[in-house]
Amino acid sequence: MSASSAINETSIMEGLRRVFRSDGTASDDFTLRDPISLPDGKVILGASSAEIAAITTRLASAQSRTESSFQWESEAEFSLVSLDQVGAFDRFFEGETFEGQGDNPVTFRVGRPSREFAAYLLCKFAQNPVLLTSPRARMILNRIRQIGSDRISTGRRSIEGDSLFDVIAEGLRATTLQITAVKSRADFETLANSFLFHAAYNTDAAARIGLEAMFRPQAFQRVRRSQNGSLDAPRQTYDADLVHHYLMGVAAEIPLLEYLAYYHIAEHFFVKVFNEDLISQVRSGITDPSFSARRSKDIQSIVNIVTKVKGRIKDEGGVNELRSLQLVLDSFISIPRLISDLDAYDADLVGHYANRDVPFAGASKVDIRAHDEEAVRGAIAKRIYKVRNALVHAKEGELPKYAPFAHDEELAREIPLMRFAAEQIVIAQGKVL
Repeated sequence: MSASSAINETSIMEGLRRVFRSDGTASDDFTLRDPISLPDGKVILGASSAEIAAITTRLASAQSRTESSFQWESEAEFSLVSLDQVGAFDRFFEGETFEGQGDNPVTFRVGRPSREFAAYLLCKFAQNPVLLTSPRARMILNRIRQIGSDRISTGRRSIEGDSLFDVIAEGLRATTLQITAVKSRADFETLANSFLFHAAYNTDAAARIGLEAMFRPQAFQRVRRSQNGSLDAPRQTYDADLVHHYLMGVAAEIPLLEYLAYYHIAEHFFVKVFNEDLISQVRSGITDPSFSARRSKDIQSIVNIVTKVKGRIKDEGGVNELRSLQLVLDSFISIPRLISDLDAYDADLVGHYANRDVPFAGASKVDIRAHDEEAVRGAIAKRIYKVRNALVHAKEGELPKYAPFAHDEELAREIPLMRFAAEQIVIAQGKVL
């Protein structure tokens, strides 16, 4: 875990201050301005320095930790993200415990975060103020502040425990999977994924290991080119199929689906540009001054062009996709506009493409600012095509390949390149109203 994600007493205290809009007291304890009264009569005044220190020590003792998990010798806790919009996974499993069997039985429990994990999520707020600007985050924080008042109901069972971190865990609406074993283990992530498969197989309710979007600042960045009130009426009409793919990409919550939706916009023209390229080659041959319909070798040269292309189509089961993709980019993409869009979205992206390859796809660097635009389009086509192949091909033993969720952060960096290219393709097909 990076230094920027450090978990200590200072970051937990800062998180408490941000959530509850309080400076606390002059002591090392955190005291709420307004005590929280729970339905069962308990009153929470704040959090003691001893409790905060104990939580910090517990988290620091984890033998393994990632952005979404903490693993100790015989137990682990994983943050889960439901993969449906109606919360079917939470409805099926929240608060449920599943007891294993055997010599080293394992227990699985789905529910609200532990106090320690709630404190960790609190640190995410403390270290990333941009999180607090998210509409959903503001709603969650207001909900935490109001728990215990007559204006709000938790919507769950009564809060268990008497700690301020229990209140935070309840209000966050986050879900975790807690796994405990009788003896030490080193395969808790494998156990977690096995449970998620078992759950999805039997109930059709799916979730994955990961942090919800509200705890990930990069997920907030959207391509907003107009402020509210400044949007004009459209001046062009666009192809419905392309629009539908584009809308799917904008709405997609999973990076893989978003990338492929934009790729399909380019793919829409593969056959067209490939055939046009073949026609262009044949036309160029027969209109060349050196060509003569009376010479058999000249006729044969044209036949060879067609035969070669047909042979590739047969071998590859269709048009040459990489060649077609480059032809689409050559036909519709303006490199200066692409650079402008990328810079407006993230000033570091063009440099990222120039200096970093894509490990999970074996895709090479591309200097989009290079002077030879034709060569740039060719390099972009290769990078896009290799990323696309990594997403759709997952044969055992083939490396490199994309691992769902594990490579989402890397893939997210590739999406703007594909999206802005796709936008130019859609706009190039527009017809003036």
